[in-house]
Amino acid sequence: MIVKLKGFIEFCGDDYIDLDVNGVVFRVFISNKSIKKIFPSDSLVSIFVYEIIKENERLFFGFTQYEEREIFSDLLCVQGVGGKMALNIMNKLEMNEIIESINNENSKIFLNVSGVGNKLANRIINELKEKIKKKSFNISSAKVSVNKNNFNDLVSCLFNLGYPKTVCELTADKVISENNKMNLEQLIPLALKYLSKPKVN
Repeated sequence: MIVKLKGFIEFCGDDYIDLDVNGVVFRVFISNKSIKKIFPSDSLVSIFVYEIIKENERLFFGFTQYEEREIFSDLLCVQGVGGKMALNIMNKLEMNEIIESINNENSKIFLNVSGVGNKLANRIINELKEKIKKKSFNISSAKVSVNKNNFNDLVSCLFNLGYPKTVCELTADKVISENNKMNLEQLIPLALKYLSKPKVN
């Protein structure tokens, strides 16, 4: 099993790179966030790889951090999550968000990912919460703590203004995930602006 590749990027697509490793070119599916970190580059790049072998194909999924590959591997254990879906989740959410959402049993944040509904979001939480707790990931606890506090405070604020609890949680998830460096005072007007947008049926 191949677990890491070192080579030069020969070509870059929307969700993959072609990596030249000593004359052998591997197509590695990779998140758009990771592509932005390593491309363009004329230097040798190292990619942690998860290999999936099927009857008629052999797929490589790449990551810039070892921990990202571990999270990807865990997501694949969830019924209904394949390689492309797991990569889609990691492209939309930060690794810290995935870990903390599972630890805090906050399934709502996964609804921000295209193709993930309530059942799958809850399945991710239920099937991975014990597995994630047993692992030690190198994440920024300070940042996570701030985001968790902001989430709770923002939900409380919106709820006090009369919005339904579910709407408050979904709005807080979306606004914080897109503006995770902002404080509560900056997040509140953004959340209210989001809530004021006309909804398309």
